[in-house]
Amino acid sequence: MAYQTKQSQPIEHPFRTVRRVMLAAKETGVYPRVMLLCGEEGFLIQWACGFVKELVVEPAVEALDYIRLSEDEVTPASILSACETLPFLSCKKLVQVDADPLFASSKEEGDAQKQVAEYLAKLPDSTLLLLVAPKAIKNRSLYKAAEKHGLVFDFTPLDDATLKGWLSKRLAMYQKTCDQTMLLNFVKANGYGDKEAGYDLYSVENDLKKVTALAEGSEITRKDLIEIYAPPANTNAFRLLDSAFSGNKEEAYRILSDTIDLQKASQVMGTVLQFTGLLCSQLEIMVEGLERRAEGQDFDTIARETGTNPYRLKKALEAASRRSLPALRDCLYRAYQIEKDLKNGIMEPRLSLELFIAGL
Repeated sequence: MAYQTKQSQPIEHPFRTVRRVMLAAKETGVYPRVMLLCGEEGFLIQWACGFVKELVVEPAVEALDYIRLSEDEVTPASILSACETLPFLSCKKLVQVDADPLFASSKEEGDAQKQVAEYLAKLPDSTLLLLVAPKAIKNRSLYKAAEKHGLVFDFTPLDDATLKGWLSKRLAMYQKTCDQTMLLNFVKANGYGDKEAGYDLYSVENDLKKVTALAEGSEITRKDLIEIYAPPANTNAFRLLDSAFSGNKEEAYRILSDTIDLQKASQVMGTVLQFTGLLCSQLEIMVEGLERRAEGQDFDTIARETGTNPYRLKKALEAASRRSLPALRDCLYRAYQIEKDLKNGIMEPRLSLELFIAGL
């Protein structure tokens, strides 16, 4: 059985499911034989590994009852050898395998992957096999075997409600507090949940360490967040356009506020100019992408000839499809005009972008 979640689905996140499943197993004595931990959130995958180990392995005999096979040690023979040994004092022999090599990027599966997949049906009840493969490929036999004979947990980014709770608990560890909405907006503005931003829970944790060290009082303030703010302006520019084109202008205004309000007063003009330039760049990609598609070019050709990151191009074309090509050209022209007016000092920086959003 696979456990996964998406931002739009109000279902239990896998990190909660792992906790619930393992605590229930501790009570009943009935543990899964194999667990596959995969997905984007490496921070939560490592947490899950530690949590499972804490519940399964007796610390006094960890050297005997816990085996971890690193990527360069992973072979069918090494996995079988580790799994076939009995636990000494722990409730299970825990074998943790860094299994990315078993999900090689080649189109054809190798014998090693197939052998391990077949072995999952024969795992002894005395063993819990923990496969860790962030880039697990779902159509591979090993993934399907893990689903059939155990549990698969796909660690996607946290939804907003769960992220709020996670942030609150992490701050409590540092004996600090912060307005939840303000902190959530800070994390989202930095790009959490956006693949292109590369801002994951490891990044969030690093920022929390910085801001808790910086904050003088027990409460983290907006001023403290400003000191460590490093927004991925390119990502925020796209999010603004995507929200406005989707009809959610309230969200577009919020993204604008997140981008500007956390800046020092002396940096606002520079930030607005940079942000306007990025809006122009995003609109240029949208316009050129639609123009080339209208000429009959396929996606791969457009990405190659424009030199645009495929992920960024895919998102840009999806957003662009909500407007006609003439309407997009008009948006781009107005963005160019705003950039010109800002440089000439004709209009107040923030007001110029608010009017731009109103016209989208």
